Amino acid sequence: MRRLRRKIPPTETSVEEAGIPQGLVPRESDLSFDELGYLSANPDVAREVEAGNLQSGYVHYRVHGETEGRPLEPQVVEHRDRERALAHLKRDGKGLEIGPSHNPLAPKSAGFDVDIVDHLDRKALIKKYLTHGIDLRRIEEVDYISHGEPLAELTGHRRHYDWVLASHVFEHVPNPIGFLSDVNEILRDDGVLSMVVPHKARCFDYFLPTTTTGALLDAWLQDSRRPSPGQIFDHFSSAALLGGALSWDGDERRTPDSLAHVLGDARKVFEEYRQNSEYVDVHCWRFTPATFRLILFDLAQLGVVHFEILGLDDPGESEFYVSLRPARGGDLNHDDGTRDRFELLRAAMEQEVGTTDTT
Repeated sequence: MRRLRRKIPPTETSVEEAGIPQGLVPRESDLSFDELGYLSANPDVAREVEAGNLQSGYVHYRVHGETEGRPLEPQVVEHRDRERALAHLKRDGKGLEIGPSHNPLAPKSAGFDVDIVDHLDRKALIKKYLTHGIDLRRIEEVDYISHGEPLAELTGHRRHYDWVLASHVFEHVPNPIGFLSDVNEILRDDGVLSMVVPHKARCFDYFLPTTTTGALLDAWLQDSRRPSPGQIFDHFSSAALLGGALSWDGDERRTPDSLAHVLGDARKVFEEYRQNSEYVDVHCWRFTPATFRLILFDLAQLGVVHFEILGLDDPGESEFYVSLRPARGGDLNHDDGTRDRFELLRAAMEQEVGTTDTT
């Protein structure tokens, strides 16, 4: 990745030192040119730079982009329900955001005292998303690069954070019970885990069954570290679209009109995944608000997860919002709970078939 954060140098700097072709001398008006912003706003240019066909976004802007009226920076698109995700957090406390990638909900740039965990460092994330047409400037410095180790081991902290944020993470992790246990270990007693979770009935997971408590228990007992070949096949064979979109707002009665992949793709990825160790990232699990509530109830009754629901918000969009707080020191109710579970099952089934919006 060459000079992505480079500002155009002062005019007295030689063109050779600046890496700018002879004759293309920087102008005083270009001193504030933002290379990363320009590439974010113009992914076709970013692809040419990545392929080595263009020296930089600045060169393209001077030769072509200025006369074409190219945007100098991408349109800012805020997370539409950021406030919902932050609703139960102590915003001036110490936080950890897991996997924010290019869309942090609590960015350092906005003043949050937050550590970031991701699977790549900032430079590698910029390279990964260079041609995706997103605002690369929103990618922040990564404090901890995760290789699957427990969060307490990775960060070196226990009972340290006031809050943990994980947006569109929970459905990806191969062992969600292990994930919840890890987060519990690093949260303070009054801390909060806030998660944004895709609504199974309003995204590409539509045709796949919702996850059950038993499936999560199996993954926990097996200490799953990567998606299974069957989960890979399910995703690539059944991921659905509505009007070309992978997710949509509205009630559960809106149904997809096409598939995202052909069956041959699913077969190819499945076979390749079985033969090598390369990690393929998919939704391992699928939830509605009601099934999430049911699963957390079960796991608490079993004593394998020590969280209770602080808030569960379904705004009728493609995702819902969950806030959990640690339940420690005998806070959990281990009564039989059969009648409660029956009501939760009924609510989950009603939501599954789209007859109610119970959360």
